[in-house]
Amino acid sequence: MRKAEPIAGLGALLLIISLFLPWNAHETGWEAMSVIDILLALLALLALAVPVTSVATKGPAKAVGTAVLASALVWPAIVLVAVKLLSDSSSGAWLALAGAILAWAGSWFSLKDESTPGAAVPDVPRRPAPPREAA
Repeated sequence: MRKAEPIAGLGALLLIISLFLPWNAHETGWEAMSVIDILLALLALLALAVPVTSVATKGPAKAVGTAVLASALVWPAIVLVAVKLLSDSSSGAWLALAGAILAWAGSWFSLKDESTPGAAVPDVPRRPAPPREAA
């Protein structure tokens, strides 16, 4: 797992947990929103797939592909929560904003990490250099 992938997973978990917390005086995130709550949950699941895919698969291809999708698609969660914060400034909404930012940032920064944990080192035979010819 690359270094930023757990950050994406943590942000996704915070975003999901925030939906169960109060977003206004008497309603949770699920109750306070009609369609946005489902969209936020789906985006959080996509961000959660970043570290899960990295751990569950071998090689970097699927993990990088998931991180590309998450970094491209999770940023609207930040915008949606920020707009919702204009009308409801409760702890659930603030936690959702922090989670959305972490989910997007973790996905984005995992793309900058070029390490490939878990990938096997290729077996490349070493051969001596050819002798130089006199000029």
